[in-house]
Amino acid sequence: MQDSNGQASEDLLLASMAFFQPVLAPILTSLQPESLCEIGIDKGRFTQHLLAFCKQQGCRYTGIDPSVDGTALADKDTAHGHFIKSRSAEALQDLPPHDLYILDGDHNYHTVRQELRLIFQHAGNRPVLLLHDTAWPFGRRDLYYDPEAIPPGERHPFSSETGPWPRRTGLDTDGFCANEPDTYIAQSEGGPGNGVLTAIEDALQDQTIPEGYHLQTLPVVFGCSILHPAGAIPAEASKKLQQLEQGTALLQPLLEAMETNRMELYLQLLASWKKFDTLHATYGELMGRYEELMDKYGDLHGHADKLLEAYKDLDDYKAGLEARLKNGG
Repeated sequence: MQDSNGQASEDLLLASMAFFQPVLAPILTSLQPESLCEIGIDKGRFTQHLLAFCKQQGCRYTGIDPSVDGTALADKDTAHGHFIKSRSAEALQDLPPHDLYILDGDHNYHTVRQELRLIFQHAGNRPVLLLHDTAWPFGRRDLYYDPEAIPPGERHPFSSETGPWPRRTGLDTDGFCANEPDTYIAQSEGGPGNGVLTAIEDALQDQTIPEGYHLQTLPVVFGCSILHPAGAIPAEASKKLQQLEQGTALLQPLLEAMETNRMELYLQLLASWKKFDTLHATYGELMGRYEELMDKYGDLHGHADKLLEAYKDLDDYKAGLEARLKNGG
């Protein structure tokens, strides 16, 4: 959200995978990957954690993003990894298989299905996958950063001026990501071919993701899903994932209610800021008009004073004439 409170709203949003770091760090360590691939870098908050992890663990990092900043790359590129400035569907075509993938790029059904197909094109490779934005709002609703990159038949009608609001149907002018640059949101929620979580479930159903994979989801901070091959990961990692899943299942109703409440409060805050900005702008306009009127009043007041002086002069002149006439002069 871009407004006069843009930095504050970004800090409140908790949009980065980095906020899952305390939960994911011990799991990643126990998985002992030799290589990992991050798809979708954005501002690189989670990337910094991953690069530090790779340096510590001797793991090879690959980052994929079509708009990653070249200057930032120079600072982040290390002996433990490299970056590919490309769309995921292009980069994954020839990318060697990795042990771990983090999918946090385009949050729409078509893109995620493509990424899953290309990740599992390598026979016998059984990576672990972390996928972001699998809860509200993009778990069941497409988001497009570049609608033209999505085939028309797989692209839902979208809006760039409105966004979703928790527990409301349709889109709202004060909804999530409304009027965000280069952000286009599907007008409808749910149904076939719509959303990140739907793409994962369909890939499991048609075995694009090989048989034996298990899916678990943390329904907070936009949702983080973990896909792992049951029985094919280290025992310690399996234990930690089981503990996480048991805790999530126990707390699921509370976590979902808290996430919904969080997003409603966030959007209400942004709407309040928007109204305040509008009122502040209106106040500024009124003050400008008031100052213009005061300037005009000052001009009129000065003109009135001159008229009064002229009137006094005329009145004095009249009195003088009357006196002269009275005296016969």
